[in-house]
Amino acid sequence: MLQQLPRYVIPILILLGFYTLASTVSRSETVLLLSVYSGLFVLLWFWIKAYSTLGGVLLVGILCRLVFFDHLPELSQDFYRYLWDGQLQLIGINPYLHTPNELISVVGFPDAMLLYEKMGSLSAGNFSNYPPASQFLFKLAALAHGEDLSDGVFVLRMAYFIGELGLFFVGRKLLLQLNLDPVLLAWYFLNPLVIVEGIGNLHGESLMLTFTLLGLLFLFQKKAGWAGVFMGLAIALKLIPLLFLPVFYRFLGGKRFLYNCTALLFVSLLIWTPFWEGSMAAHYQETLQLWFTTFEFNGSIYNIIRALGYQIKGYNIIRQVGAVTPFIVMGFVLMFSFLRSNRNPQSVLKSLLFILSSYFFIATTVHPWYIINLLFLGILSGYAYPIVWSLVVFWSYTAYGSEGFKESLFWQITAYSTVYGVLFWELFKGSLGEHFQKPNFFTTEFSPYSSR
Repeated sequence: MLQQLPRYVIPILILLGFYTLASTVSRSETVLLLSVYSGLFVLLWFWIKAYSTLGGVLLVGILCRLVFFDHLPELSQDFYRYLWDGQLQLIGINPYLHTPNELISVVGFPDAMLLYEKMGSLSAGNFSNYPPASQFLFKLAALAHGEDLSDGVFVLRMAYFIGELGLFFVGRKLLLQLNLDPVLLAWYFLNPLVIVEGIGNLHGESLMLTFTLLGLLFLFQKKAGWAGVFMGLAIALKLIPLLFLPVFYRFLGGKRFLYNCTALLFVSLLIWTPFWEGSMAAHYQETLQLWFTTFEFNGSIYNIIRALGYQIKGYNIIRQVGAVTPFIVMGFVLMFSFLRSNRNPQSVLKSLLFILSSYFFIATTVHPWYIINLLFLGILSGYAYPIVWSLVVFWSYTAYGSEGFKESLFWQITAYSTVYGVLFWELFKGSLGEHFQKPNFFTTEFSPYSSR
């Protein structure tokens, strides 16, 4: 049926799908939300495989993002905390030193009560967890926040939009450097998860990835200092790239690795120092610990451990699990850093992908936008399971139904069974990267991954 449509019809249907998500679907409308989102994957799969060119990918990707520009995020309330943190900076308050609950009775900036109420009780009761480079963006958004929330939202969205345009061109250069087809960019740049959660819901993963990819670009050119600069900027937006650093040791060698770490440390000091006062470090550490010992949403292996804990102990053992999880994560980091060769780009990319995947598999909290971190690594290393995960992770929104918040065991089991099924197939039968390729629907004449 799709083959019989004029090729311009499919991009129009794709735009209509994103417009529907941006303007008419609420988080509680589970059936409509998942149907439109899944339908977009079908349309994109067909269009990317049958018709896409790099210029077409860029144009359609830009248009899909533009439909969100007059949209207040519906699926996530995090942006209210962004604007709160930005407003605190404008009145001279360090956003890491006080919780919103402590300040609501004494601050008087625009829409203070609205931001406080909309951010939710969980955010209001805890210190800010967003790294300093993100805080600078929040301050910029707060400067534009006048009588209407949409002004600050527009500034943030424009910053992330520019970052995603940068990612497109950096990603293209990186793909060419690795002798991969640049049209593979489509699987990231047109991915509904990236567009909905990045531009739509204002999560900064794509901007962080722009700097991460720049770091990798210079890393693979053995320009260790510049690689450290851009990795430092990435970490200052989101902490996730910290997990990658030990992998670079074998690729760069001792001397270059030292240059890399020195440059990263210098950039980090410049960005973090303005916020480093009083009890900032203790509060930030306390907030990070919540992700291991308190928060839980859409977990995978953790949910199995939690169920066993209820059977054996009779209560939720998240605190006990959270106490050892950081050591398990470090174990994965050391294993993939020093038990693999990591002496060529493909080995490095696979190590980064498996480190991050292992972390998300054991995490207590896996929000949909977290999986954006995996997508480009999957594309570069030839693995399909991150793309599959970007589809099924959205099923976690079934927890926000019309009857209130309640996670669905059925959807979790179905989603993770799908992800693990594809992952194990790729581990034991070979990666499915050839199915990223354009020539045919179900087969491929050539895959750059097949000889790697």
